[in-house]
Amino acid sequence: MNRRYSAQIGRYLLVFALVVVAVAALYPLLFTVVSSLKTQTGFARDPLGLPSGITFDNYVEAFKRMNMPRLLLNSIVTTVGGLVLSVLAAMLVAYTVTKLRFRGGKLVFLFIIVTLTIPSQAIIYPLYQTVLDLGMSGEYQGLILAYAAFGLPLGTYQLAGYFQQVPDELIEAARVDGAGHFTILFRLLAPIATPALAALAIFNFVWMWNDLLLPLVIMGGSDSKTLMVGVSLLSGQYDVSVPLVSAGLIVALLPVLIIYLVFQRQLISGALAGSGK
Repeated sequence: MNRRYSAQIGRYLLVFALVVVAVAALYPLLFTVVSSLKTQTGFARDPLGLPSGITFDNYVEAFKRMNMPRLLLNSIVTTVGGLVLSVLAAMLVAYTVTKLRFRGGKLVFLFIIVTLTIPSQAIIYPLYQTVLDLGMSGEYQGLILAYAAFGLPLGTYQLAGYFQQVPDELIEAARVDGAGHFTILFRLLAPIATPALAALAIFNFVWMWNDLLLPLVIMGGSDSKTLMVGVSLLSGQYDVSVPLVSAGLIVALLPVLIIYLVFQRQLISGALAGSGK
């Protein structure tokens, strides 16, 4: 009897903890949505309360100030480009360090994984200098290459765990049948690692779309700046309209929310499969 009551109390405590975590996670989003529907005067009068009257003027003003179609195009180009390049590079590197036997392969893999511990802020100046020397400052390709470089370590680590599970005998059999490296990678290993590839693509999309530091440094105030940079520029030097910035953030977050809702099953299955490795 005591065990049953203890189990029930444990479940109640677990549910309560999950509710607290959910509220803490969702509150910033709800606050942003509610704030975007307020006027500046209404927000100043009651920042935490519900709006006395709903208005969409902040969204209209955000579209006018941000040149939304151009910023949206810039974000799509840089995010999709960085996503494709980072995933392809991670696949190639993971295949190389797990299935191609060469001296120093483990050291190369270890070096790539160690770079996960380096914060982007620590290397932002040499990164900017490199982009500047290559003549890619303010250009799409500069940001795409930066995204691919920062996304390579995590992608390599995640895919290498899947590739290592494939028996070497299967790889050798494919080579005997005349399969080359690209055939083995894309027709044999890639289907096996589909959950990891899906999860990696979603994670990278969310990060690249929401990232502010790299686009701000590499793109600056050029015409190729991304949507998040445009949102950050909505706030003035001496005044910040929280409802206006909130409206811009909601518009910028909509693609991320749609991608997550559509592909949440792939994300969860990829994460669970990866934990089982």
